[in-house]
Amino acid sequence: MNNSNFSHDGIHDTFTNLAAPNYFYEELNRLISRFERSKTEFRIVNITFAGIKNGHKSEILEMAAILRSLVRGEDLAARLGAFEFGLLINGSQYESLAKRIEENWNSSVGSKIPLIFKFGEPERGISGLQLLNKMDETF
Repeated sequence: MNNSNFSHDGIHDTFTNLAAPNYFYEELNRLISRFERSKTEFRIVNITFAGIKNGHKSEILEMAAILRSLVRGEDLAARLGAFEFGLLINGSQYESLAKRIEENWNSSVGSKIPLIFKFGEPERGISGLQLLNKMDETF
């Protein structure tokens, strides 16, 4: 699957109607700036399908539907890659959301495609890219 599903405006993924990567990264940088100014907390949740290389369009759409139904309006859900999704959660309450996502996923898709969750939180002086890299290192 290629990135041709992403809109030209960089805001929406036309396949899932979630936010596109460009918009996700812009919002991440905005949240980091806000955190630096006023210590406003947020969390990053990264969700990937384990062991999947191609296909699975219905599962991608199912994950998008789950995210649209569970993510609050003030938060952001994005499709970052073929089988990768990102959430920007205002505040620090992300664990119960991750649990509900996984429960909905397992009741819908079952355990045939396990999910991998990674979590990140802002730190003073760390850029968005550094934060995402740190999330990959801790996995």
